[in-house]
This record gives sequence, C-alpha cells and structure tokens, in this order.
Amino acid sequence: MLVRRTLATLFIILFSAGIAAADIKVVKMTHQDGFTIMGQTQPPEDREQTTWIGDDRMYMDQGGTVTIVRLDLMKLYVVDHDTKSYHVLDLPVDLSKLIPPEMQPMLAMMQFEVTVTPTEEHKQVGEWNARRYDMTMTSQMFSMNTTMWVTKVAGYNPEAFNSMYVHLNSLQPGMADAVKEMTKIEGLVVEQKGVMTMMGNEVGTSEKTISIDDMAAPAGTYDPPADYTEKPFDFMARMQK
Repeated sequence: MLVRRTLATLFIILFSAGIAAADIKVVKMTHQDGFTIMGQTQPPEDREQTTWIGDDRMYMDQGGTVTIVRLDLMKLYVVDHDTKSYHVLDLPVDLSKLIPPEMQPMLAMMQFEVTVTPTEEHKQVGEWNARRYDMTMTSQMFSMNTTMWVTKVAGYNPEAFNSMYVHLNSLQPGMADAVKEMTKIEGLVVEQKGVMTMMGNEVGTSEKTISIDDMAAPAGTYDPPADYTEKPFDFMARMQK
C-alpha cells in the first residue's frame, strides 16, 4: 500500500549520507507501528535491513524487494523475491512516463517539503559518536517529525552517495526536493525515531544500526539473481505492494 511504500522509502533515504572507497555493509533493525487508514490495516513490523554501498553501485534490501543502483551501467534494478522476477529501468528514471494518466492529478498531493536542521547536540550510540539532526517532512497527505543521530564514516564522499540515492529513490513521487534537502545530513544515520501523522492517525517508526563493516560484497550482490525472470515495470503494482 502507498503509506507503507512512503515509509519504506523514507527509511531508504535516511539510511546513510556517506560512502567510502571500499564496499560498506550496513545492518540495522527497523520498527514500524501498526495502523489502519481508509479500511486498510498494516500490522506492526520489525525487520532487519542490509545495505551494501560501493563506489558506483548500491544494494538496498527491503525484505521482499531489493533495489540496486548501477551508475556504471546507468541502470536501476528492482528485484522481487516473492515472484522471483526483476525490472530494469534506465537512469535517470522519468517517473512521468511510468505513472498511469489517471494518477497524474495525484502527484501534487504527493509532493514533499522537507527541512533538515543540524544541531550541536551529541551522544554515544553504540560504538559511534553521533550528532543530532531534526527533520520535518510534510505533504498534503501527511506530516512526519524525525530525530536522527548521525556519525561520520571514513572516506566520506557526499557527491558519490548523493548521486546514487537520488536514483535509488527516483521511483517515489514527490521526493526530488526532499532528497536535495537531505544532503545536509553529514554521515550515517545510526539511530532515529519518528512519528507520522496521517488522517488523524499517528504511526511511530524507529531504526538502529547494528553494524557497519568495510568488506567486499559477495559476487553477484549488485546484479539481479541469474535464475530470476525479467518483467516489465508496473508502477501501480509497486505502490500497492
């Protein structure tokens, strides 16, 4: 459903804002409260997420779905483990060509305004010394307030990472300006808590990083599985999943 996809996309964007020369493996735990909106019920969810970040490529595991950015090939792969299939999109993604005409009027409602505010507050989060950032995110459909704790990583290269996460989130309507604002986040988000308000409902979210390791990604990490079938991309099916 759309609300779940929006929250998942936000997690992707906040996952990190730094990249090192070697591959980085990041493992974290995420939590989302349950909620019911417009007759659709989403139960509470706890999930382990794994991300691999390379010089010109990135892998994000969202449970049943994996998104892969390949700047060297200028391709975006969306892998669906449930159907053992994958989609291939050329970069940069032109969302206007993927959204059905009947959904175009809804795009204005899905535009996000985001403000990221760095603070001088610091605390220890696990093994990392972290700085606090506050973020507000609003659209015609909902608002969200988030507190993030961010640590810098060795070999930080914001230009390289910014390029990749712009593409990584290009399938989410309304996120273009939000992504630009989030370049203020200087480092890796190792802990965050947020509350989203939508139609009178409050949904709490949280995440905490378990490990950050410099290591080579296993062979094939940045490619769709060889035994999966390529299928045409269906925007509406992705939003409803």
